[in-house]
Amino acid sequence: MLAEGPRGRPETGGRDERAAGRQIVLAMITDADGRLAFANGDLLALGGWRWSDLSGRLWHEVLIAPEHRRRVVRAFDRAVTGKDGAACVEAPLRTSDGRVRMVAWSNTPSLDEDGRPTSVTSVGVDVTRWTEERDRLAAERDFDASHDRLTGLPNASTFRWRLGSELSAGRRLGRSTGVLLVALDRLRTVVETLGQEAGDQLVAEMGERLSDCVEAAAGAIAGRPLPPATPSGAPQPMNAWMVARWSDDEFAVLLPGLVFPEEAVYMARTIVATVAAPCTGSAADLRLSAAIGIALAPSDGDNPATLMRHAAMAQHAGRTSAEHMVRFELSLSQEAEGRLLIEQQLPLALERGELSVAYQPEVDAASHRIVGLEALARWHHPVLGEVPPVRFIPVAEEIGVIGEIGQFVLRSAVRHAAQWRSDGLGDVRVAVNVSAYQLTDRSLVAAVLECLDETGFPAHLLELEVTESAAMVDAQAAAEVLGELARLGVTISLDDFGTGYSNIGKLQNLAVSTIKIDRSFLLEDEANPAADPGALLHAMVTLGRNLGLRVIAEGVETEEQLNRLQPQGLDAYQGFLFSRPVPAAEILRLLRADRPLGSDSGTQIA
Repeated sequence: MLAEGPRGRPETGGRDERAAGRQIVLAMITDADGRLAFANGDLLALGGWRWSDLSGRLWHEVLIAPEHRRRVVRAFDRAVTGKDGAACVEAPLRTSDGRVRMVAWSNTPSLDEDGRPTSVTSVGVDVTRWTEERDRLAAERDFDASHDRLTGLPNASTFRWRLGSELSAGRRLGRSTGVLLVALDRLRTVVETLGQEAGDQLVAEMGERLSDCVEAAAGAIAGRPLPPATPSGAPQPMNAWMVARWSDDEFAVLLPGLVFPEEAVYMARTIVATVAAPCTGSAADLRLSAAIGIALAPSDGDNPATLMRHAAMAQHAGRTSAEHMVRFELSLSQEAEGRLLIEQQLPLALERGELSVAYQPEVDAASHRIVGLEALARWHHPVLGEVPPVRFIPVAEEIGVIGEIGQFVLRSAVRHAAQWRSDGLGDVRVAVNVSAYQLTDRSLVAAVLECLDETGFPAHLLELEVTESAAMVDAQAAAEVLGELARLGVTISLDDFGTGYSNIGKLQNLAVSTIKIDRSFLLEDEANPAADPGALLHAMVTLGRNLGLRVIAEGVETEEQLNRLQPQGLDAYQGFLFSRPVPAAEILRLLRADRPLGSDSGTQIA
């Protein structure tokens, strides 16, 4: 850079080139041996020399720094002889006070009768500012190509390249390399609620947090003594760790030179705690959580693609782990392969007629006769066989086909129930589960109206079941949609009651008319055998009664559970003790028989 003069202007050999108001042109003539025979005033002024300092000296020994001389001399020779097809050379010129200016030189040789150069005339232009700007822009382009602009962290492409290098080094040195794939939960909810800018701020904050905590944890790992039972020698410091932004809501962490697998677990546990701290900025006081997948090379993969794929499988399992992190194991790969097959086949299931609806009876608490039916989706695949709902429903939600499946179950259930009622089998309520996606989709109201109009089925006999967690994804939208349905006469049931966000205000806002107590409250507390399992159950039944709601116990499987429930005064029961979910044809048979269900009646359905 140029030195500042007394008026803040850059100085070059005591001369202000910008004040001159003209282009500075440098010129020199060298003889056949490269010795200086002439240098113009601008060259002398730019370098801060006197002609006596240069005359007769090799031009490159005076004008070019030692570390650049060999390269520059070769470039000049090629330009003079025309080997490069151009006579222009860009070279760093060293001034008398040690500064460096970039000069673009054009070289013209004078030849003797034999075509040999007798001298070379070189004309140069100071291009320092231009090259600085060029280099700055090139550096920015290189940075943008290798880094994430929002967080400033390396991007996924850079991470893969670096991981590949570390794996190669690990194979040579016999050391292990770890990767962590960190997913931020509920980031999408933040964006939908507070806006994209708040989401971006949150991602940037988390990127900075992760970098700081990984650096600190890596230092702690490097300084930890080895366990007594391990070979002697200190762990290699993880000075080559890297945090990168892997995707919109994911970060990847590279941990080279691991000595023990537990070091990766320690790092993951540290990250979980770091992410859980309250956020700042637009999302102040909000708390996120992380799901982390851990994969180690070479045991879990020996190339970047395999290692990251296995880390992603472990991360998916980490979403439901109490510790929020899982290390990869082979069973996860097998599970992921099955999941991928489900993802591929599920969108075609409706077209192929592979989906059907089964019904599980709700029985009156006093008579054990059927008073309601819960409609449940079933999938029979020609190759996979019966695919349990617990496997395909979460996939349907993630790949965006849950709405179509929900519409299919709704139409099927209402048509079946309308037909049974038309056949004189009584007014049996039919319950249909509604997903979080459907609760935020205004088309649900139109779909319900269409089904009721098409079949003539009474609205009060249609019950829509929502879980507490689904209703809270977007509580305002859910309240509006369920309110419209309630005004149509449709009843609303809150499923898995007691496991989510229960409070009286939320129940009232959601226009709920029925609560279904979750099966977990019917089980003994193994961790606390002295606890009274009926106390909380009684409190929830009392709450429902005080609010004027129907109360149903679901998951009733044993006579002992039924005996505990009977004194509570519930309205109805549902569970395997009375019937498993069965096809519509079997429900038709049960409705025609009109008999109590349950082990004491001899009509329990296995």
